[in-house]
Amino acid sequence: MKKLISILLICPLLLIGCSSHNDSLDSSNKKNSTSSYQDIYLFGGKIAANTSSNVSSKINAKISQIKVDVGSKVNSGDPIIYLDTKDLQAQVDQAQASVATAQANLAKIKSGSRPEQIASTKAAVDGAKDAYDIAQKNYNREKQLLASGSAAQINVDQAEQVLSSAKAQYESVSQNLTMLQNGSTESDINAVAATVNQAQASVNTAKTSLSYGVITAPISGTVSVKNVNEGEMSGVGQILLTIVNADQLHVDSYVPQELLTKIKVGDQVNVKVSNINNGVFQGEISVIDTQIDSRNKDALVKVTIKDGNNVLKPGMFAEIGCKNKVGVKIEK
Repeated sequence: MKKLISILLICPLLLIGCSSHNDSLDSSNKKNSTSSYQDIYLFGGKIAANTSSNVSSKINAKISQIKVDVGSKVNSGDPIIYLDTKDLQAQVDQAQASVATAQANLAKIKSGSRPEQIASTKAAVDGAKDAYDIAQKNYNREKQLLASGSAAQINVDQAEQVLSSAKAQYESVSQNLTMLQNGSTESDINAVAATVNQAQASVNTAKTSLSYGVITAPISGTVSVKNVNEGEMSGVGQILLTIVNADQLHVDSYVPQELLTKIKVGDQVNVKVSNINNGVFQGEISVIDTQIDSRNKDALVKVTIKDGNNVLKPGMFAEIGCKNKVGVKIEK
């Protein structure tokens, strides 16, 4: 910036010198009028792409294959990185199996009980009823013997325990028979249906994670940065590649506030890149920030570059030349 300010200080001297030289011209040429223009390179900055995008992973997985390298050209949507998804595929398979099981249970409960199930349960009820009746008779007999002094209390207690167990078994199988005969309730069906929905949601989640195993280019452009290699692990949010679209380039530069009155949006400028032969390109001031940096009293100026041959690359340093008129009018 100091160098640029020095140039600015020299420019008025150049103008004075040019004026003195013109005043010494022959008076016979005073009726002629001529003028010339000279580029004065007032500011500069690094060339950047208008559009760039970082490529990152949405899952933690090992990188199986990288289809591009620095300098590779890609189109939006092209597969560029493949991740190892064997574990994710296993999760999908397991989730799908859970869906199949839940759907089978739902179909079973909706179809109702089969006749053989009801018959089998009826037989169990009959057997439990016989056991309950026998236990009841034994308990009654032991109580009578205790009352007559022919049995001990312990015999009555044991008979009571057997009776209680037989009664519970009889009530349980009777309840099962009633459920089979009446069919499943609406709440039973809804509960099983909910398990089907949960299992399907797990499948969808697993499939989404599996789809993240193929990473595609978010924009068309050129790969400018490659941070990983095949066989390495990729973490969620980790930047793997950077893609830039070099079809549209610009230079961001900070310009001293005293120069802002000399330029305006829409001004045509020359963009000079010293490390390119004949490296002068056309540009246009597209943005002048209205905010002045309080620390250095500069304002951001953005210059859009016209590069029809795609010679320029992001990262190159460019100087911005404004067309300033030098000399004076000379009348014939």
